[in-house]
Amino acid sequence: MTHPMTTYAGAELGREVCRAQTLLTQTEIDRFCGLLGYDGAQYQGVAPTSMCLAFGLRLGWEAQVFPPGVIRVGDENTYGVPAQAGEVLVTKLVITDRFERKGRRFLTYQMDTTNPAGEQVCRVKFTAIIPEGAP
Repeated sequence: MTHPMTTYAGAELGREVCRAQTLLTQTEIDRFCGLLGYDGAQYQGVAPTSMCLAFGLRLGWEAQVFPPGVIRVGDENTYGVPAQAGEVLVTKLVITDRFERKGRRFLTYQMDTTNPAGEQVCRVKFTAIIPEGAP
């Protein structure tokens, strides 16, 4: 079941919908590097910048935030400080916009990941078309 605060009808703009904590380990960094073919030697103790996108995706899956059939229509990614192995990272999700255009409904999601010092590791912001029949 989709999280009720991430439906078109239930979205409260700017309100935190959910958050997750992730302990970033060197093992996870190594697995990510292997999956994407990165040279793991340069990522000892620090995650590749693109790895932070996975934290938002993980939150999305675990909290069931996306209605079935949702279609992403654009991403805006902002990167901050590198994530370090051993850090507990916090990712939170808010919905920043809700609108209709040409008979279609859209939501804009924003996921921010920060390190223990509160510094931004990354921000993933994207708009999605909410399928017909979805709440």
